[in-house]
Amino acid sequence: MHRYTDERTAETVAFIAANLAFGRREQILSHVESILSAAGSAPVDWILCQKHKDFFPENTFSFYRMYTNNDMRLFFDTLRSILEENESLGAYFKKKWETAMEGQEQEQKEGSKIFLHQVIASAFPKDCALLPHSKDSAAKKVNMLLRWLVRDNSPVDLGLWKWFSKKDLLMPLDTHVMRQANELGLIHSGSANLRTALELTKKVAEIFPGDPVKADFALFGMGVDSAVQNSAL
Repeated sequence: MHRYTDERTAETVAFIAANLAFGRREQILSHVESILSAAGSAPVDWILCQKHKDFFPENTFSFYRMYTNNDMRLFFDTLRSILEENESLGAYFKKKWETAMEGQEQEQKEGSKIFLHQVIASAFPKDCALLPHSKDSAAKKVNMLLRWLVRDNSPVDLGLWKWFSKKDLLMPLDTHVMRQANELGLIHSGSANLRTALELTKKVAEIFPGDPVKADFALFGMGVDSAVQNSAL
């Protein structure tokens, strides 16, 4: 995503990369690179011209792990629909978020809090396997995407979505983050669900008030180092 100076392209590439970000790092990068190589210098145009349909044939063969070519086509078809009708993905989700917030204020129901990752997932069909549609999901990939798009002053994050506050981001519950958070006693849970994400976010907000997801860097790095050390024993 840092290869592109155009914000619309950078956020679109971030969407692609984040939603394939699970499993072995080498395999993630390999599959993302294969898409970007096919898309050339203009990934947004590639999507708008529906060239992704040539890259992902209509079948149930695996593209990456449990994601089939049909899953990928549906994901890219949804991105195309959004990009066709909106200035950018950010502009579209800003409108959806504001609408969701208005509806929540009107309902005033206990426990009816809405999260941005849920709003994003709701824009994709329920049979789009790449997005989490369960309300209890920690939505690790989408919350990592939001970290990239919202946070600033970082060599990793893009800071493009200035309409959303860093203080409202949720910790992405990566395997390494979960392990390290448990080892440090920040959480006491083996379940990567929304409740655990909220618990960890609240805890690290005591250390980084106003920017809790800043802790993601440290926990992930420590978790990776710990895993490497344990595998060497």
